[in-house]
Amino acid sequence: MKTYLFFITLCVLFYSCSENKKRCYSSFTYFKGNIKYSYYLKFTSSDTVYFYDRYPLGKKGTYYFLLDEVTRNELDKIVCKFRFPKDSVQLNSDVEDGTTIAFDIDKKRVMLHSNKGPKEFWNFEETMSSIQFLDLLKPLNKKVKFENFDKMLPAPPILARSSSLIIKTD
Repeated sequence: MKTYLFFITLCVLFYSCSENKKRCYSSFTYFKGNIKYSYYLKFTSSDTVYFYDRYPLGKKGTYYFLLDEVTRNELDKIVCKFRFPKDSVQLNSDVEDGTTIAFDIDKKRVMLHSNKGPKEFWNFEETMSSIQFLDLLKPLNKKVKFENFDKMLPAPPILARSSSLIIKTD
């Protein structure tokens, strides 16, 4: 009887632990860029988050940091509420200024700029901004695949047309 009770208790414990580790996604890459920084974060199914800095004056290489369980659960609650809009790129008319964020979650993608678009995405950005993860970065000597959002950006406007461009030479 004691063995039977021990086995049931053990099963319940394993089941509850596996329930806590379930995520609403299997792959998640986040990008944030503005005049001060430009970086990617790759979230894993564990507490590890990979960091890659694209900013020219930033850190070179790939890094990682660990999220505590409370922060991880808070972020997961936000991510699991995401509803991706039909228009996957939502930028304001002045794309040169402001913050751009992008998400790739299980091949669903969205890019938003200057507080345009669904608020739950911007809530995630605010939460990530409040986490002081730059102080937690540890160098990593392996390759990590980050989703690339460059193709989502609209082509820059054509600045020069033969009829409207005048070049002065002195």
